[in-house]
Amino acid sequence: MHLKHRDHWTAALGGPVFALCAPPTDLYPLVFVGLGLLYLSLCDAARGRTVFFRAWLWAACASVLGMRFIVGVVDRFTPLGVAGGVGALLLLAAGQAVPWGLGALLFRTLARRVHLPQPVAFAAGVTLASSLTLVIAWSPGALLSPWPALVQLAEFVGERGVTFLVALIAALLAQPLRRYFGGERIAPQRPMLFAGITLGVMLGFGTARMASERAKHATRPSMRIGMVQPAVEARLRWQPAARDEILTRLLSLTRESEAQGAELTLWHEAAYPHRIAASPHRMHRGRRGIVGRGVRGPVLFGALADAPGGARFNAATIVDGDGMTQTVQAKMELLWFGEAIPLSGVLPFLRRWFFRAGGLVPGTEVQLLHTGAAKIGVLNCFEDTLPSVGRRIAQRAPNLLVNVTNDAWFGATAEPELHLRLAALRAVETRRDLVRVVNLGVPAWIDSTGTVRARGAADAPGVLFATPALNDESPTLYVKAGDSLLLLSLCLAGAGCFLRRRAREKP
Repeated sequence: MHLKHRDHWTAALGGPVFALCAPPTDLYPLVFVGLGLLYLSLCDAARGRTVFFRAWLWAACASVLGMRFIVGVVDRFTPLGVAGGVGALLLLAAGQAVPWGLGALLFRTLARRVHLPQPVAFAAGVTLASSLTLVIAWSPGALLSPWPALVQLAEFVGERGVTFLVALIAALLAQPLRRYFGGERIAPQRPMLFAGITLGVMLGFGTARMASERAKHATRPSMRIGMVQPAVEARLRWQPAARDEILTRLLSLTRESEAQGAELTLWHEAAYPHRIAASPHRMHRGRRGIVGRGVRGPVLFGALADAPGGARFNAATIVDGDGMTQTVQAKMELLWFGEAIPLSGVLPFLRRWFFRAGGLVPGTEVQLLHTGAAKIGVLNCFEDTLPSVGRRIAQRAPNLLVNVTNDAWFGATAEPELHLRLAALRAVETRRDLVRVVNLGVPAWIDSTGTVRARGAADAPGVLFATPALNDESPTLYVKAGDSLLLLSLCLAGAGCFLRRRAREKP
């Protein structure tokens, strides 16, 4: 087989291999194998467009396998059917793959112009690629969260820093195989040694840091929380006649939560079936009420809230025992097609196809919610997969993170489990417990080490209880500095390699 074609096939194979680390297969070591195959396909490409195409092909194939649940969502909730779902998946995969092509171009530039070692340049390219997200923010670092010892460095360098290290290890492990791909013959000892040292440092630090954090976690004050799982089917939420039924189900489970000692009960994203005001106000006490119908409160709940200009926020607030709400935390990052319609101004027919997404506007400010000793930062829906949103909220110094989500749209697919996995890094980055209340998904309590301490049923009504710690310690280095430590390290390494190469070239 011609070398060029072999490298194309290597890239095409590497993407699905990488995706097998995600649910439901959960073959975690394939993160390194899939990235290693991408590295081998790129190292000796002669042209920039070839590098771009191979990385694009790798990522597109990975996305088709990893996001195959999109087909069912489009079929169930749009008039496009299965064929339209397949088309939407292919378009989404093609779009999500573009950042990987850009990351490959960065790899080529850093290796050829700046003279960074290829494994380091590759890790930088992967980090860029996984940071530029169209819809689903899955990265190598986040996908390894079921091995929490490997991701503890996120409190210093965040998810992107962990991704950089994972990609670096993958490239170093693949480096000796380059002799079989037409590249230079490389003795395996040095790259394998560096890979082992990097992995050993991550595991050693992670193990020690988890033990230390768990010891502190046990001494912090805690709160007993009940997470209500009403199992409300997605279409039912939009039927006006079903509002009383939905609210009755929520209230019944809330009474159960309070009867078992919950100090705060959580409802999922957009759970309350009526619109509310965004500013503090006294809620209805009658048929639309939450407290006063056998419910003491407080209850943290998701709802659609009035926004300026007749639009709506996807928001969350707390109602206390007197029926008073707090200023809502409005969702700041809206989901494409689910809540916002890209290009709808140019292509108006998109509004008819995705009519449920119209009318929502993003929030612009962080509003912590308060009850008792808890200062709660709310991440709405997929915001818990975005490092930038988690960091922005953590800068306001909450002592607990809550995620409100409605995964009913995805049904019995791998998406709810994938969502849970990607969320775990927010707990490590901020060293705050994260409590996730999810409708027809995976309710869970993730502690400040990124370990899932409790999880509920994905499809059965009930209440999951958790006792998360309230951490009032100062923010982590990542919350304070973001990705600047990683960027500074790369800039210094690049400058050093460039200057050393220039010095060698001088006569």
